[in-house]
Amino acid sequence: MATSAMWTVTTDDGVRLQVESWPARDPRAPLVLGLHGITANRLGFLPLIDELGGEVEFVAFDARGRGLSDKPADPSSYGHRRHAEDAACVLAALGRPAAVVVGQSMGAWDGLQLAAHHPDLVGALVLGDGGYFTDLPPGVEPAAYVDGVMGPGWLDRLTAVLPSRDVLFAALQTVPPFRDSWSPALEAMFVAGLEELPDGSVRNRCSAVGAKFDSEDYFTPRGAPYVRTDLGSVRCPVHLVRAPRGFDISPETREPLLSDVAVEDFTRALPQLVVETVPDTNHYTVNFAKQGVVVLAESIRKATR
Repeated sequence: MATSAMWTVTTDDGVRLQVESWPARDPRAPLVLGLHGITANRLGFLPLIDELGGEVEFVAFDARGRGLSDKPADPSSYGHRRHAEDAACVLAALGRPAAVVVGQSMGAWDGLQLAAHHPDLVGALVLGDGGYFTDLPPGVEPAAYVDGVMGPGWLDRLTAVLPSRDVLFAALQTVPPFRDSWSPALEAMFVAGLEELPDGSVRNRCSAVGAKFDSEDYFTPRGAPYVRTDLGSVRCPVHLVRAPRGFDISPETREPLLSDVAVEDFTRALPQLVVETVPDTNHYTVNFAKQGVVVLAESIRKATR
């Protein structure tokens, strides 16, 4: 993998974003922008960057509230539309549009917002298991729905302080999504998302305020979520790479993040949508493990030919 470069971009509301880029072998190669998931960071794309092997220039950044980017305390400083505007700021700093925007999980919703509001900046979208939810069931609040998808106590786990990095990694490698897909690239993403405290203990750099707000933002306003209603403004090609299982942390989180009904509704709302389900993957392995990364890479190749 080629040596990367790092720099910061300051957004229109003064938030500093940590950006990293991996050059292409050919300076005329297309630009791909990566938008990561809700608790991840820019290094979540390392498996995909490795699979692409320098065919494209790849740029990714830590979303606000994650990694080395600033972490606003005000919840209203987050949300899918805000992340999309941050992506537009990064592309403005680069001085050119993205041939492809690839969004993992939360990044899928953010990418759709970018394409809806800045169509000149997005040639095509590749969505890694995200981008659409159906209406909330009657009587179910967004926070309860998110707990059902991500597993009860996910926010507590996010804010927990653990004795050491080794203790955390040993625990992660017992969890089904990571047990069979652990790799140096995946470990690098987790390392980039950790803050080490003076006593050697570690905690996640991800802002709990930002993660909570972002996890519920899709459902605002209830009944006609703005991210869904904005789909009518998305004109570029869109390829959804979907997993048949969800977060897969526990038995209750095995249902796919995008149900069959959601995919049908998504296709009606976005007629140009192409859906590809990768067998025997979950929400993590479809984005980070070989079987999912190969499909994501080929989707990018098709979009840039």
